[in-house]
Amino acid sequence: MTSPIGDFFTVRDRFPVNLIALESADSIPDEDAFIAEIPELFTIASSMAESDQQQLQSIKVEQSSGSALVAFLEQQHKRMNILLGYMLRNEDDPAHRFEGVEYGGGGIRIINDSPLIEGQTFQAKLFFKEEALAIYCYLTAENSKPEDEGETYRCTLSFSRIREEDQELLIRASLHAQSRQLKERSKQRREEKQNDNLSSNS
Repeated sequence: MTSPIGDFFTVRDRFPVNLIALESADSIPDEDAFIAEIPELFTIASSMAESDQQQLQSIKVEQSSGSALVAFLEQQHKRMNILLGYMLRNEDDPAHRFEGVEYGGGGIRIINDSPLIEGQTFQAKLFFKEEALAIYCYLTAENSKPEDEGETYRCTLSFSRIREEDQELLIRASLHAQSRQLKERSKQRREEKQNDNLSSNS
């Protein structure tokens, strides 16, 4: 079961996270400095994710879902996402990589070999392949709970600095992930039912 971070629900999904520990919370830049230091590729990714979804949705309203125009635009959108995803992979530094397992509009959860220090702050990059989305932000460690008899820890980090538009995209991404997971579970149940029927008829 997932549990919310702050006022936002979370969804379970695996994604790479880059974390660089700061010396103190005072190292978190103010809003203007934060906006200025965001890597350009992250800004481009966010802008594309926001505008493409809005335009595709408006065209779908005007055109039938099966129209050639809609199919063509969706195909082009997927191709751009693949290209953008490839470019973003260069921003994912293995030296600072952690395994993200849960996220939402309030923050993320990662799996780590040791607990994080409560209140510790991090410069962070979050990568979501399915959405061709990357988020640059700052996080603060809230708590760490042991899993697997204490061999690993599920660590909760809340956003301490994030662009409002990126937070909205992250919420949208979590809704997409939830919808995708529900479809996969439904498909799996249908396949299991079909296999059970085949077994009983054989």
